[in-house]
Amino acid sequence: MMHTQPPGLYEAALPEDWPQPEALGFGQILGPYLVHAQHCAESGWHAPSVSARAALPVPMASAGLQYGFSVFEGLKAYRDASDRIHLFRPRDHARRLQHSAQRLVMPEPTEELFMTLCQLAVQVHARYVPPHGRGSLYLRPTLYAEEDALGFRPASRHRLAVAVTPCSDPVLRHNRLWAETELIRAAPGGIGAAKTGGNYAAGIAGQQRARQKGYDDVIWLDALTHRELAEAGTMNVFVQIGNEVLTPPLDGTILPGITRDSVLRLLRTEGVPVSEHRISLDELAAAGMAGQLGTAFGVGTAARLTMIDEISDGSTAIRFRDTGLATRLYDKLKQVQEGATHALREWRVAVPVPSSAD
Repeated sequence: MMHTQPPGLYEAALPEDWPQPEALGFGQILGPYLVHAQHCAESGWHAPSVSARAALPVPMASAGLQYGFSVFEGLKAYRDASDRIHLFRPRDHARRLQHSAQRLVMPEPTEELFMTLCQLAVQVHARYVPPHGRGSLYLRPTLYAEEDALGFRPASRHRLAVAVTPCSDPVLRHNRLWAETELIRAAPGGIGAAKTGGNYAAGIAGQQRARQKGYDDVIWLDALTHRELAEAGTMNVFVQIGNEVLTPPLDGTILPGITRDSVLRLLRTEGVPVSEHRISLDELAAAGMAGQLGTAFGVGTAARLTMIDEISDGSTAIRFRDTGLATRLYDKLKQVQEGATHALREWRVAVPVPSSAD
């Protein structure tokens, strides 16, 4: 059964056995409702609705399931020190979803619709937002083709649905990365810059290979030479050489991360020289030999920031040293995301929630 608004609007109560925020992890507990809107080729976007998750199955023959016509976003809602809830950079996520939809020939949700669905999803699950400083509510807006019919063609019916999951505040972890020199995740002219399931499916074998070799995750290299850094698992990467910080350019093969953009802005605000520059394994090895190699880290919505201690391709191990930069950035980004500072407050969009739902 579907509703044009949720029953009672703030009905999603916490279970009696609700864990402490630090035990939530990531993606383990899903909110009971989906907030969604359907798009039909003949009539355009319909009004938002709210349904129980189990009431909105994906048809087996849909193009979203059969042909991968699905794109998504991942963003977070936080409580500030005054217990008010806000979304972090939702309009930037809306625009990226539009770009991904365009690449897969899917209807582009308006920014207004995206914002409406995300805010409603937070309002419905307001009690699921952890206390200030102890976690966030992760939102997964997903656009997918849903008509129950086979045939490889642009779909005529789609749905944009927002699922939520409360998660712990990520700790600053240290990773060792395996540089994958055989498999590739994306190539020039492909869909590497679209946030779509196909990109993640292309990366799972490399991730598992890295872990089998004793590494925490994979770092992907360019498809042509297998020598230049691309992405690390589900994160964009940054490397410090001398006094400068480098990150691979947005060449269409890597995801234009919102956290990546946030870190670039924070670095420039601090006056740290930073540039989007191709980074080869050979350049990193030479910088290491010359004593110029500083810290390296990956960034993403789920992890915030993760230290990279080592990158190895099996023949050469490149080790980075902690200069304190990554820890400083982690702390500053956390403050901005949680509203603990007035800096970059334009990135935070308030979600109006009555006090009875807090």
